[in-house]
Amino acid sequence: MESQLEKISAVECRVRVQIPWEAVSPRLNAKVRDLQRKAKLPGFRPGKVPAQMIERLFGKSVREELARELVEETFQSAVLRHQKVPLTQPALESETLDHGQPFVYAARFEVPPEITPKDYTGVAVRRRPAVADEAQVETRLKAKQEELAELRPVAEGRTTTQPGDVWTVDIEGSIGDTRVSRKDAAIEIGKESTEVVPGLGAELAALNLDAVGTSRQVRFTPPQERLRADLRGKDAVLTLGFRDVRERHLPALDDDFARDTGEAESMDELRAKISAAVLAEDAEVAERDARQRLVTTLLERNDFEVAPSLIAREVEAQVDLFKRQLAQQGVDLRRLGLNDQGLSQQMRPQATFNVKAFLLLDAIGKAESINVTSEELDVELKKLAEERGQNIDRMRATMEKNNELLLLTAQLREEKILDLLMSKSEVTEAPDPEPEPEPAGGDTAAS
Repeated sequence: MESQLEKISAVECRVRVQIPWEAVSPRLNAKVRDLQRKAKLPGFRPGKVPAQMIERLFGKSVREELARELVEETFQSAVLRHQKVPLTQPALESETLDHGQPFVYAARFEVPPEITPKDYTGVAVRRRPAVADEAQVETRLKAKQEELAELRPVAEGRTTTQPGDVWTVDIEGSIGDTRVSRKDAAIEIGKESTEVVPGLGAELAALNLDAVGTSRQVRFTPPQERLRADLRGKDAVLTLGFRDVRERHLPALDDDFARDTGEAESMDELRAKISAAVLAEDAEVAERDARQRLVTTLLERNDFEVAPSLIAREVEAQVDLFKRQLAQQGVDLRRLGLNDQGLSQQMRPQATFNVKAFLLLDAIGKAESINVTSEELDVELKKLAEERGQNIDRMRATMEKNNELLLLTAQLREEKILDLLMSKSEVTEAPDPEPEPEPAGGDTAAS
């Protein structure tokens, strides 16, 4: 087999392959003989159809079939001879399989760009100072307060339900044809995530407390935006058994509360620990933002073409991830006024950035001989196993089976590359610039 490679562009090549007739002829004859054995034609016994007639009737289709097989069998090896990695299946431009002649074909395919990175040291990078946002500190304190909340009997003298009350209810019924059954469901008034059936909290909020120990049937239309698509427009018909109602009691934010968390001996100490955690997390965000700006600058200094297939795959992956995230929240793409095509267009700029960033960082990693050692991978796996509470050997085997080990190694290598780039950059600490105010009265046309 002989082959020649032609570079069409930075991301597209053409390979021309020639296979001698001596290698093609036995394959073609074998196919004709096989067809002779199977062919059933009027006037001929099975297996006795002359080869000339087989050639006349089926020769073209037999040669086309063999040509496809030869392309499939030889394309990869022909390309690898020229040290190219094809990103796409071959797009045949021509193929010729004639009796007594070499089989010749030409095919186009996409390749990764060849990148020689430049000007990636001494880059000016701004990193904003980390801050411990007080609103986040208060939010986390509130979350801990909610964790330690107690359910207590309702205060004497109160007769009606109020926000924060928790009803314990047995539920039997349906939404349309879909059965609903739940025992001892704890539904907190004002907390939609506990409702079991969307809108049930509003029905319970109207109850008097003396409903405990009774049952009744209710019929209502759940909020449509919180229902699955197949249940929209259908009423909920439920029989409710009211077992108990209690009020939620939040502990005071004092030193006793701090000790109850098991994290501090005083409120001042607890607040300081939470503030330090918020500060550390914001420092990570500030570092990620700085690295993003660094990569953006490097891409401006290193312009290169990207194979369309790489961007298409990244767009597809981003769309799939977004749709799965929506599905987990019970949201349909159409409710956002989007379809796959529109979403793909929205994702394309970020997908293009992701692909170009990966290719450039990989090229810098190769130029700097950056790789992940087995010891570094072991350290990361040990940390992951501890975080997940898993046996490290079983976790490693599972990750290797699911190709997650390769992904983790690639992520670690990228972090090492970015670490090097940041260490060789001129980093300054400065806050994000304030957004420019909108012009008063809107835009005006110049006269």
